[in-house]
Amino acid sequence: MPRMLGRMLTLAALVLVSGFMLRLALEDVIRPTAPAQAQEDLDCLKDFTYQEEAQAVYNQDPSDPNGLDGNDNDGVACEMLPHRPGEPTTSVPPTTTSPPPTTASAPPTTASAPPENPRTILNSGGPKNGPVPLMADGGCPVEYPVKQADLCYQK
Repeated sequence: MPRMLGRMLTLAALVLVSGFMLRLALEDVIRPTAPAQAQEDLDCLKDFTYQEEAQAVYNQDPSDPNGLDGNDNDGVACEMLPHRPGEPTTSVPPTTTSPPPTTASAPPTTASAPPENPRTILNSGGPKNGPVPLMADGGCPVEYPVKQADLCYQK
């Protein structure tokens, strides 16, 4: 009989301790005491195999929170990585701060007025300021003519 009582007390103690630990774990999930840790910065050599992979991540946020562009700030991520085999290498077009040159000729006129709401990539529900994915034929739409790392950009 004392042996049975000892087992019951041990079991009761285990249930109480388990319940207490579960309560603490649940409390930490509901009301955490420490702030969530930010994701660690990505590293060119550890996290990417090809330059195009790193460029795609950089293009998602050109403010470059991961430091993929290095110190030269040329818009090309992880330049030391090899390019994916079989793909043409492209570079980011340089950004200019000067306005585009003006021309003296007038734009061509058309016989009819353009439709009220023409169907283009700009008003078809896609991104308003890019980048946009390649079209089905592998090319870029006219609104986003610069192809780089399987994405299309405006000039």
